[in-house]
Amino acid sequence: MIFGFDYSLYYKKNQKKQQKNRNQFIQEVEMDQTKINFGTDAMLSSQSGYIFGGYSPCQWQQNLGSYVQDDTLSSFLFSQTHGQIYPLRQDRKYSIYSSSGYGPTFGNGHDIYIASDFKDGYSNLGYAYQWDQYQNQKSSHLFGQDKPNITECEIYELKLI
Repeated sequence: MIFGFDYSLYYKKNQKKQQKNRNQFIQEVEMDQTKINFGTDAMLSSQSGYIFGGYSPCQWQQNLGSYVQDDTLSSFLFSQTHGQIYPLRQDRKYSIYSSSGYGPTFGNGHDIYIASDFKDGYSNLGYAYQWDQYQNQKSSHLFGQDKPNITECEIYELKLI
């Protein structure tokens, strides 16, 4: 049997054209929680031009306010800039943080944390997602700078077909 993915653009933010506040982001991404029934892929671009993101089959839930566990271990982060994929570590199954007060956040160590203003945040890459150069401190590896300062964000809903 051959299968694939169907995807649809769920949210797009271009800082040059529009500014989204936290409530607008949550309302647009979380309009219907049942829509994200297979997985979500977030692609982000920082002010330095670095492109990165992540995928999780876990459902984003606006009012959850906690980490979501991925028992399938299929979540991953990626850096298009570095041509690398960072799979979820087997000993750390929390793939995302789901809360209305946060932007896209991956890993229970905040391997990627984007604040609701899309400017602030940090990366602790290697805590929950595998990265050989992990040093238990914030890293500029994914963003190309200390803070993400996101200029573009696209979130896709993925469905198995």
